Amino acid sequence: MPKSWVLLPMLACAGAALADPPPVHRAAVEQRAQNMFDRSDTNHDGILTLAEYHAALAAIVKAKGGTPTPQGWAMVDAQFATVDQTHSGRVTRAQFVGAALAHFDGADLNHDGTVTPKEARMAAKIKNRAAKAAKVRGAPIP
Repeated sequence: MPKSWVLLPMLACAGAALADPPPVHRAAVEQRAQNMFDRSDTNHDGILTLAEYHAALAAIVKAKGGTPTPQGWAMVDAQFATVDQTHSGRVTRAQFVGAALAHFDGADLNHDGTVTPKEARMAAKIKNRAAKAAKVRGAPIP
């Protein structure tokens, strides 16, 4: 048997692991954001506090066998602050879902309601370039 035949099963497995994820639809993002808000809003008052959000994300990380890091919490806090534009420490369901949809819309480059892996990669490159340019100018990072 040629040596290349031995590699074939490994390449087939690697190909499956390296395959792009399926496209993401706007309606699915909206539903996931609503579900995440509902699970995170533990007192069911329609308002998500940073403490509730931390608790929900810590539970998710723990369930996946991980441990939250200070760097991870800093990212979470920054994301929450971006959504909490009034700096009240509180985010409504509409704000939370709206932020998820705005993020999706920014990646949906052809505005067809679906983000493909290619669009996601392109959007990430665009965002990284904008962040680097803002950093050079000393402007806030978008």
